[in-house]
Amino acid sequence: MTGIAITRHDEARMRQQGIREAGLVLVLSYGTEIGRDRIMLKGWNVEKVIGDLKRKIDALQKLKGKIFVISGGCLVTAYHAKNSSHRSRQEKREVARDRISTCSAAAQ
Repeated sequence: MTGIAITRHDEARMRQQGIREAGLVLVLSYGTEIGRDRIMLKGWNVEKVIGDLKRKIDALQKLKGKIFVISGGCLVTAYHAKNSSHRSRQEKREVARDRISTCSAAAQ
């Protein structure tokens, strides 16, 4: 999982310190090298990762309930699932067909 060989001694030390392999993966992913053979997860590393995750969570919250219509590798439209348009279904289909043909033409 980590690409690093873990010896029995390493396993024992990690167990004594309460460090799981998932923790090792996090340190390797987000830590700072503090020498040619040492990595440490510093406070600012943690704050940066937490900030990045919070921004992703906010983006996910904003996208909740959104629908994206994709055809032939092209985005046709995007809307909120509860959004009710005044257009009839037939009008919506015609608009979607026009967008698909425009997208297909642009892709070629």
